[in-house]
Amino acid sequence: MTLTVCANAKINLFLDVIGKRENGYHDIVSVMQAVSLCDTLTVSQTSGNEIAFSGGGLPNDQTNLIVRAAHAYFALRGKPFGVRIVLDKQIPMAAGLGGGSADAAATLKALNALDGNRFTTEELAALGARIGADVPFCVQGGTCLCQGIGERMTPLASGVHLALVVAIAGEGVSTPVAFGLLDRRYQDYAGYASQVTPAALINAMQNGDTFATVSALFNRFEEVIEPERPAVSQLKEMLMKEGALGVLMSGSGPAVFGVFSDDTSAKRAAEQLKSMDVRAYDCYTVDN
Repeated sequence: MTLTVCANAKINLFLDVIGKRENGYHDIVSVMQAVSLCDTLTVSQTSGNEIAFSGGGLPNDQTNLIVRAAHAYFALRGKPFGVRIVLDKQIPMAAGLGGGSADAAATLKALNALDGNRFTTEELAALGARIGADVPFCVQGGTCLCQGIGERMTPLASGVHLALVVAIAGEGVSTPVAFGLLDRRYQDYAGYASQVTPAALINAMQNGDTFATVSALFNRFEEVIEPERPAVSQLKEMLMKEGALGVLMSGSGPAVFGVFSDDTSAKRAAEQLKSMDVRAYDCYTVDN
């Protein structure tokens, strides 16, 4: 049996870092949103119990989140079965779009489907939390308020369809480095209390108000990444010039997304950026 599954990228419509734990992990508050930009995984059950992987220029070992997810699934199951996984990589790596986490989540869901849906979505999300902080959201998909280190999820109803352009310039940003910059800025969050909340964004999305949604976009990482990566600010300016209603960096960057009035406008803007040698992808928000 063979399955072909999409691993949807995510963007952060709201992202704040509100504290640091003794174990070094950070507490966040984020509204995460799945988008149509995706990797594709072809997953086939094979004889024996080997995990075979190819694609995306990634190694076939546990530094690869797909392979790690497969091992984690079989450890939970108690007995492995043979599987071949082929990756068609489209989501840029180390860009703040959750590509590795999306691939891991898609692997868990595909193996579960091949296995007769042995585990619930909640059980797969809990397993995903052991692999990476964004994996539980990528298992859930849609729109979610994510708290803790990202594992505490509250699905949100969204009445907005956001037409998007995701743009990237320069090298990827290491998430640990980005968190380190915030740690230094806020003295490891000793006595820190954030002054922002996602309430306005959530209310705007539930009311189907695109303009109020755009007005409430927020990412704490921008204040430490933009001074380090001028290309982020330049991309935001380019997207606004091409007609974006609003722009924001996703995750710890360096990917930036612009919200456009409709899909046609987003596609036109993406083509214009591509003509200027910018990696740009037109996409839209999805519910899965």
